[in-house]
Amino acid sequence: MVLPKIWKKGKWLVLIIVIAILLSFAYHTGLERDNLTFVEVWLRDILAPLESGATTVFNKIGGITGYFTGYGALVKERDGLQEEVAALRQENDLLKDEQLENVRLKKLLVMKEGMAQQWQMIAANVIGRDLNNWYHSILIDRGSGDGLKKDMVVINYDGLVGRIIALSQNSAEVLLLPDREGAVGALVQISRTSGIIEGTGSEGYLRMVHLPHDAEVRENQIVLTSGLGGVFPAGLRIGFITEIMVEPNGLMKQAQVKPFVDFEHLEEVLVLTKPINGVDIP
Repeated sequence: MVLPKIWKKGKWLVLIIVIAILLSFAYHTGLERDNLTFVEVWLRDILAPLESGATTVFNKIGGITGYFTGYGALVKERDGLQEEVAALRQENDLLKDEQLENVRLKKLLVMKEGMAQQWQMIAANVIGRDLNNWYHSILIDRGSGDGLKKDMVVINYDGLVGRIIALSQNSAEVLLLPDREGAVGALVQISRTSGIIEGTGSEGYLRMVHLPHDAEVRENQIVLTSGLGGVFPAGLRIGFITEIMVEPNGLMKQAQVKPFVDFEHLEEVLVLTKPINGVDIP
């Protein structure tokens, strides 16, 4: 009773061993012979499908293994390429930022050189803003320790920015031209018509008021500081006229003025510290 059970359990192992022996026998006895015996032919015919099936299985297994190996290599290569692209993008962004900064600084240098015969100036970087009122004021990285004083005028390469209203040892707060408290004496460049530039509380436009009803003002005419009021020197660029309206009383005109300065993207400025003749700004 024991032997049949063992035979049942091991018959498949015996069968595999016999097949392997027959395969080896058929292979080795058939090498370099022109004619095979009937038994050898019969064994090869029977075992050929088994050999073909085994070869197919092993080939598929090898193909699947190769697929996963190749997939892993592709994933690794993809991750490496993604990291390289991210690094190149970051480098490109830095280069663009440096390029834009160089353009701004060159313009600022041209402005400084153009006014060097009239004013002593200090360059400063914008380091903060009034978050409650974006167009109210900015903070610059120069202060009383650098010789700055209240009411000193601040410009950039495009024109008038504003004036200093508060100081610390290493910083200063600058009231921007668009603020409602930033009124400036102004005139139309061509007609020399005087008026007052007022802020509207937004970056987009300024307002020039108190223009005579018969004043010869036109759209696209440039508006400059007039020098009246004792704070802002004459001749600083403010903006250009985009629209002219008659005031409600019918006696005066006012003009909408687009500022030259991009107040939303201020990064570098110049502070006018002292005229070349040595007289301090009031």
